[in-house]
Amino acid sequence: MAVDIVQLLLGTSNEILFLSVATLFLRIFVGILFIVHGMPKLFNRDARKMMRDSFKSFGIPYALFDLVALLEFLGGIALLIGLLTKIVSLLFVLEMIGTTILNITKLYNAPIPRGALEPMFKATRGYMSGWELDTVLLASSFAIFLIGPGIFSIDNIIFLILG
Repeated sequence: MAVDIVQLLLGTSNEILFLSVATLFLRIFVGILFIVHGMPKLFNRDARKMMRDSFKSFGIPYALFDLVALLEFLGGIALLIGLLTKIVSLLFVLEMIGTTILNITKLYNAPIPRGALEPMFKATRGYMSGWELDTVLLASSFAIFLIGPGIFSIDNIIFLILG
């Protein structure tokens, strides 16, 4: 028993239950965050118009904005319940790569890679200018993609029924 606690505290336990609880926790919080970001894009008329116009000014068509809004809202729900987890998380990875690049290049007109000596990097304090959330969501979505849905998911129930 003491060995199990030490393994858990030191991160050496590879128990499927611990991994599934961690994945569930991550899926819930990432899913909620995407839902919260997708809702105004879909359901708030004023916010939707403002965001669509902003995206249009960057050369992003309305249709792509609408797809992103649907992905964030419906994909967030899918992550919450663990449905199509690997597909949704991979789509989120791709979206977050795109939003990070958009944030850095379009919003701050800085080339990639963005060096610490560039004036725009210093002016925006680098990472702390809005795209830090995108990179955390990128890393979280990638982790969910690699780990999978875990045992507390609709995907697992489907696998058990079909498998």
